[in-house]
Amino acid sequence: MNRFLIPALLLLLAEKSSHGYELTERYSELGFTEADSDPGAIYRTLKLLESEGFIKSKWETSVNGPAKKIYSITPEGLEILSGWVVELGKRKKTLEIFLDRYNKLKL
Repeated sequence: MNRFLIPALLLLLAEKSSHGYELTERYSELGFTEADSDPGAIYRTLKLLESEGFIKSKWETSVNGPAKKIYSITPEGLEILSGWVVELGKRKKTLEIFLDRYNKLKL
């Protein structure tokens, strides 16, 4: 499931800008288990996405707590997300064909 981390984070950031901890929590809402939401992997992927220009970040300071790095998606990130949607749609069709053929077996 880690290969879906990039499109998942882009989707979550397209929905709303968030800090890393919140993204870790929201990642599980997509159906990934807690074991799939390795905070280290999420932060490494955020760093990669930012270095590629697909997301950007800014520091948000608050009177009630420490500063938080808030991530948001860029127009380039939205383009990449659209490409992922096309690719995932193709994979969904392939998986549906596979599952349909399996379900027709007389096991």
